[in-house]
Amino acid sequence: MSNIRYGFYLRPSYAMCMAQAAMHDMLRRQYGLQVAGQFMPHATIKGFFRSDAPVDTIIAYLDAALAVRQSFTVYNNGVVGYDNTGIALRIQNTPDGARNKPLQTLHQSTLDALLPLVHPDCEFTPQEWFGARFDAHLTLAMTDIPPQFFDEILHFVREAEPIGPAHFVAKVFQLFAFTSADWAGRWWETMEWQLLHTWQLSVHKGHLVYVKR
Repeated sequence: MSNIRYGFYLRPSYAMCMAQAAMHDMLRRQYGLQVAGQFMPHATIKGFFRSDAPVDTIIAYLDAALAVRQSFTVYNNGVVGYDNTGIALRIQNTPDGARNKPLQTLHQSTLDALLPLVHPDCEFTPQEWFGARFDAHLTLAMTDIPPQFFDEILHFVREAEPIGPAHFVAKVFQLFAFTSADWAGRWWETMEWQLLHTWQLSVHKGHLVYVKR
């Protein structure tokens, strides 16, 4: 069985990458958290998946899914906590609280392209948030947060708000390959990754959605 898993991610803007990486570093220094910082700054579009398809096939399927997509704006919804196990910057909604339709559409078209290539025994895909449950975010901490310190760490992160820019253009998407000695266990302890391919969406004018208040 291959120990490779793939992931398809949105690469944030430089300013947002810097903000995310800075928080990873701060949480490592202050609380010893390391798992989130082992990843590149990103927002997950399709998380870890096992596939026996050749990489060229995966890329070709994504080429087709992305060919008709244009860049769009995503908005910083602020810090959220997930079930006492994760802390992230949420980027799911527009400023009026509605779901970001271009982001949701791109997520769905990516799923439609990749799910036929996912191995039936993939450990991660059955656990993912699909459709209406999809909640785009930039992970600041995950997996190794001590439960007894979760509230303290969440408060600590919120002291830093606003973290990163209020919005950025989603135009760069990347496919990664990950390896680990134990995908069924503590995969993060041996995980390594490699960038396989990058897509840059064509620029669509008039990105920002301004909401009257």
